[in-house]
Amino acid sequence: MQDDLAFAVIAFTSLLVVYNPLSAMPMFVSLTADDSPRQRFATASLGVLTSVVVMVVFTFAGFAILRFFGITTEAFQITAGVIFFGIGSDMLSARRSRVKTTRREQDEAAGREGLAIIPLGLPTLAGPGTIVTVITLAGQAVNPVQLASVYAAALLVGAVTLPCLMLAPALLGALGRTGLNVVTRLMGLLVMVVGVQLAINGVSTVVASWGIGG
Repeated sequence: MQDDLAFAVIAFTSLLVVYNPLSAMPMFVSLTADDSPRQRFATASLGVLTSVVVMVVFTFAGFAILRFFGITTEAFQITAGVIFFGIGSDMLSARRSRVKTTRREQDEAAGREGLAIIPLGLPTLAGPGTIVTVITLAGQAVNPVQLASVYAAALLVGAVTLPCLMLAPALLGALGRTGLNVVTRLMGLLVMVVGVQLAINGVSTVVASWGIGG
């Protein structure tokens, strides 16, 4: 029971950190600047729903993907660690991660419908890092309770993100660009730490399977 609870906490915190709702705020505000509150809510809701569906689908299909391609959980852990480190490095420099959306994608999105799905829901919120995270967590789950906690984490992250997006104009106004950059840098440090730990866990398991250091 205690192990299941610890896994659930790790699943939620690691997913929330790499999902990083704060990173979507500036783009969401700029893309919905001329919208009414009702339109902003509809855009935010659809964007969050899209990202949650993506997370749930990859959680469900994660183990099958690993088996189909013959990929071990350890390989995904190491890969996730590398991706997390890159995302965290960009966040630590207060730069938008290149595995999220590019400036060109944002500019193109401003002129077309469906921006709630692309690029807000995918890949701004549910980007490659998020997808790798849910697949890794699903592969690490050792029982149905832990697997269910991954689904719950995806839903909770979405539930936290929706009010964050709706409050984005006020939060950006209160924090300012400097304040937002400070928070982003702190979260970037956490993302890098999580990435390093994932890589260490993956490498340690591989080394132990080789019988080295035993």
